[in-house]
Amino acid sequence: MERMKKEHSEEKAEPKKSKVHIKADDLDVEFMTLDLSSIASTMSFVEAFKAKGLPLHVLVCNAGIVYGGEAQTADGFEIHFQVNYLSHFLLTLHLLPVLKASGGNAKVVLVSSMAYRQVGWHEDNIQSNNKDQMTRYGSTKLYQIMEMFTLAEKLEGTGIGVFSLHPGFVDSDIFKKENQQISGPTKFVVGMLASIKLSRNTFDGALTTIHAAVDPQYDGKTALYFENTKPTRLKSSVATNKDKQEFLWKYSLDCLKDYVTEDTLKELTSQ
Repeated sequence: MERMKKEHSEEKAEPKKSKVHIKADDLDVEFMTLDLSSIASTMSFVEAFKAKGLPLHVLVCNAGIVYGGEAQTADGFEIHFQVNYLSHFLLTLHLLPVLKASGGNAKVVLVSSMAYRQVGWHEDNIQSNNKDQMTRYGSTKLYQIMEMFTLAEKLEGTGIGVFSLHPGFVDSDIFKKENQQISGPTKFVVGMLASIKLSRNTFDGALTTIHAAVDPQYDGKTALYFENTKPTRLKSSVATNKDKQEFLWKYSLDCLKDYVTEDTLKELTSQ
């Protein structure tokens, strides 16, 4: 946050060097604790946010891990499954009342990945236990897209749009040297892609998310998947399969049965 404010101040002083122009003199940003590997932390965040009485126009579910290892969370879930998908699912359900109360054209944006194309469907192992790390990661990204379709259908008529997207290959902190989970060959490939300009910097990597979140041409629309800032056709029959979408939805609710009440689910249909 300090870096953001410093950069914003510098850009205001020299607007010609800025890629974007923000009208505000100061950035109004606030930190709140949220650990998606913990259901207790996720629920605490929900209550803390609701207590502030703030509106919520856009919810971007962007947090995720690729190299979490073969680990279970304290809640008993495979760590990629919980961090990348399940806790976002829980968070979204509990924030629906705030999204609805904040006016029309609210958005839920689920940041997925083209890694969804590389995985299959295994109803007997939804959490991808004992699978390689890219299968675990890709499966959670597939689930985000499947969630988009089901959530969009259930929220029809509520004024909330639900989108998903692939941001591109972004040279972000997840690939830095300090991350000991990343293999040497992976670091080499990441560095090579960056050197020949095939990876995106974090500014460009955010553009597709921003288009999905605030571009007015998508107001009133829902269930769109974006790549390169534009809606794109999905390349997976699993992602668009309604029976599999419904299976995943019910499986997710069963995982969260102690945290999702009937009153919570009523928000999916009530205006």
